[in-house]
Amino acid sequence: MFSFVFVTLVALQVTAIAAEPQFRGLDPCHPSPCGPNTQCSVNSVGAAVCRCIPGFFPKPDTITGCGHQCIYDSECRLHERCSSGRCVSACVPSPCGTNAECEAHNHRAICKCVRGFSGDPFLHCRQPAPIARFIVSQPAPQAIIVRASDPCAGNPCGSNTNCRNSGDRPVCSCLPGHIGDPYRGCRRGECEANTECPSFQVCENYHCVNPCLKSCGANAQCDVHNHIASCKCPVGYTGDPTNHCRIYDENELCHPSPCGLNTNCRVESGRAICTCQPGFEGNPLSLTGCRHECDSDAGCASHQACVNYKCKNPCEGLCGTQATCDIINHQPICKCPPDYLGDPYTRCYAECTSDAECPGNRVCIGLKCANPCEGACGLNAECRVDRASHKAICSCPRNWLGHPFESCRPPTLDDLCNPNPCGTNAQCTPGHDNLRRDRPVCTCLPGYVGNALVSCRRGECITDSDCGASRTCRNNECRNPCEGACGVNANCEQRNHGAVCSCPIGFRGDPFHQCTADPTRGKRHSNKKELTTTKEEKEA
Repeated sequence: MFSFVFVTLVALQVTAIAAEPQFRGLDPCHPSPCGPNTQCSVNSVGAAVCRCIPGFFPKPDTITGCGHQCIYDSECRLHERCSSGRCVSACVPSPCGTNAECEAHNHRAICKCVRGFSGDPFLHCRQPAPIARFIVSQPAPQAIIVRASDPCAGNPCGSNTNCRNSGDRPVCSCLPGHIGDPYRGCRRGECEANTECPSFQVCENYHCVNPCLKSCGANAQCDVHNHIASCKCPVGYTGDPTNHCRIYDENELCHPSPCGLNTNCRVESGRAICTCQPGFEGNPLSLTGCRHECDSDAGCASHQACVNYKCKNPCEGLCGTQATCDIINHQPICKCPPDYLGDPYTRCYAECTSDAECPGNRVCIGLKCANPCEGACGLNAECRVDRASHKAICSCPRNWLGHPFESCRPPTLDDLCNPNPCGTNAQCTPGHDNLRRDRPVCTCLPGYVGNALVSCRRGECITDSDCGASRTCRNNECRNPCEGACGVNANCEQRNHGAVCSCPIGFRGDPFHQCTADPTRGKRHSNKKELTTTKEEKEA
């Protein structure tokens, strides 16, 4: 038995549209949002619902598409095998013979005789025949003669066969997966399962055959994928691809008409479109079809009246200027709004319609003269009325900050630096002046130098490594490390960004504070120098 993929029929599209009146001819299943091997239907709220066709499973969901539960045995559990695209027990149906038991292991059925029986577990297991004992009278002492016979002894069957005892005669059969004459010899078949055939063939009676030969109906197209035949009607045809495909005539969508009473049916873009006839309304897809909107007031809502078979507002053109109209049980009632004066069937007028009709400190709100400051300003804000324009003017109290239409507040230290009053590349922190008054303090950012009130520029260096070996980084500038490093009369040598201080010859003391003259050390150095000079002159 093979599983087939059915195409969505045009006739089904009409049925889906007729079943969902709220789309008025639009079908969410056309084109179908579902994947392969699925069926699309419309639920009660007008949404497309995708379901797998029988025998198929979501892969991984119906939007992506559906497929067989398995193709290979390895896709099933160890005690199951893949059969017709489904995982089933390897022992169901049991391939074992009588008096044999089946165990599923590694996707295969293993048959063995039950305890106390023997034979071919794929055909028949039997208990060993009882040993016949006969007592024969002879001159010699009594002897026990054993007589037993097995018709399958000597293997009377051909190669690759099983032999079973049936009425004391051998019955031969080919081994599973083999074909031929069991009394002469059986040969292994071309296949045992679909997986042993090419993907475009199936295994049938141990032969790999084309599944399309028996699958599709007349005029249908057949494709084979993973051993499964897929039937569909070609373009321009419709019908059941497993039985018969016929040429599609789109006008048949309206014959018979899927629409209700008092409707017109037309075919548009391959779909049946139902509309109400002129002068009628309703659901053209329902069984009752279309009808007049109303025949009397009872056919309308309580706030409407039936006028020329239409439910309309009975207040239209009835009441006077500025009047309101209430409808009670289809009947209109005119009245002036609260605080209005006049005749509701001619004209209603209010205390004011513009600010000019109110005193200078009042404004026309809701057709009444009211204080414009009420609810106009924010928290802690002050309000005054411009008598010329009748407008409320909101402002924060003196020296207070904020938005007068939202909230006003006294200033805080954080306000000194917001917005930043300092120059570029400078930072602001709240501080004090000499009189201890709050003021912003501007400083250049780390690594920058200059006038923080105007602009700071990036310094020459940040660390000593930014300078040469004979320089050191001071205040973001590369400077001579010997500047101010050594004491009075001391020598200074730049080395690895640092200053090395030492007292000169003839001096002693702390080179970081002061070196003083030492005559004795100077004389000793002078004598040593003279001896060296004399020695050099003699050698010369």
